Amino acid sequence: MNEREQLLLESEAGSSEPRLKLCTDTRIDVGLWWRKRPLWLCVLEDEILILAVGRRRYSERVSIADCQNSHYNPTSGELVIEPSDTFRFPRLKMPSSQALNVLKFLKHNSTPNTTTP
Repeated sequence: MNEREQLLLESEAGSSEPRLKLCTDTRIDVGLWWRKRPLWLCVLEDEILILAVGRRRYSERVSIADCQNSHYNPTSGELVIEPSDTFRFPRLKMPSSQALNVLKFLKHNSTPNTTTP
């Protein structure tokens, strides 16, 4: 993550430290003429943050509780964040091992916290 991406992450996440930061293989146009920049996926305490920086900044966030139907599509090699109408880029290209790490965070937060006496 370069310095500008790190600054955008800090401004969007506030005091919340990301539990996971991944550079995806999905690239978008953020105003750099012939180049596209990668999308970064960051898992915060209770939100997913997707960002990219170029001449323009791009960031979106959604609650982890709203992403319980997310899955990995092995045919296309994409992590699909459901519900897909929340994000402009709901499909993120990444290796299956990285997608499984993200899904662990999403599924872990979906289970209710219970304490045993």
